[in-house]
Amino acid sequence: MPTVLIPLLLAADQISKLLALRFLDPVPDRLLPGLYLTLVQNTGVAFGLFKGNPTLLGGFSLLVGFALLVYLARTRSAPLFIFALSLVAAGALGNAVDRLGRGWVVDFLDIGPGLWPVFNLADSFVVVGVVLLLLPWGRARS
Repeated sequence: MPTVLIPLLLAADQISKLLALRFLDPVPDRLLPGLYLTLVQNTGVAFGLFKGNPTLLGGFSLLVGFALLVYLARTRSAPLFIFALSLVAAGALGNAVDRLGRGWVVDFLDIGPGLWPVFNLADSFVVVGVVLLLLPWGRARS
């Protein structure tokens, strides 16, 4: 599953970021009720923390992503556990590509100007993956 899922998620993340760069600007544009598209250049990590160190953050994201890939290649775990780790790996790698390639992460999903930090698909993959890992049945191994 990870050999197909991770490249697909990584491609979806990078394509969405390229589209955001092409068609969006920093002014919030309402897409749906409660969802705006707002282009942000994030030089930090979650919530804009640790700004201004893209090489270190990118290297760390790359290390996490590759460590998860190696682990996933060697493990025989429950499908949900593998799915969750695949989400985290894809998210880490997606943001690593941005940090190392651009020096910043492309964020564009906005649940309301000022309500929550602007994020991207890679961020969403990490959050959903971690939530699944925190669920008691998400950690079950076969």
